Amino acid sequence: MLPPFLKLLATLCRPVQASLRYLARLPAALLVELRCARRIDAAARRVGAMRTKIGIMSGHLNAGSIQGRVDADRKLRRMLSELKDDLSEMRRDLAQWHVKECRGRTGARLEAAIAQLNRIAADTWAAADKLVLQIEEYDGARAHCPG
Repeated sequence: MLPPFLKLLATLCRPVQASLRYLARLPAALLVELRCARRIDAAARRVGAMRTKIGIMSGHLNAGSIQGRVDADRKLRRMLSELKDDLSEMRRDLAQWHVKECRGRTGARLEAAIAQLNRIAADTWAAADKLVLQIEEYDGARAHCPG
């Protein structure tokens, strides 16, 4: 059995020990957060590259520089629809992860990466939707024209 003085000392040291354990984990948590932010940034770059390709295709359609129908077999429209579904699922999964793993709180770096990916994914989704409509108009107009 410990003397009362040592019991008091041990009781007073518990909060300090808990604080020290928290501080010891802090650098590891920051490194994990930075690694997550870098991965999210990489995903944002890939989604942004898709957005650029969609914009180029949209520009070609607006210029009328493509002869004949663009998507006679509807495969491109199906792929764009799947891309839109994937982007929606990615944004939903990211939001769920943010709430579950981070409890809705993150550092500024990770918060900025999440916001950027959400913005780029939403812009890409809208561009893909617009391109589907453009393809339908373009192919619809070409289907009625002779050859």
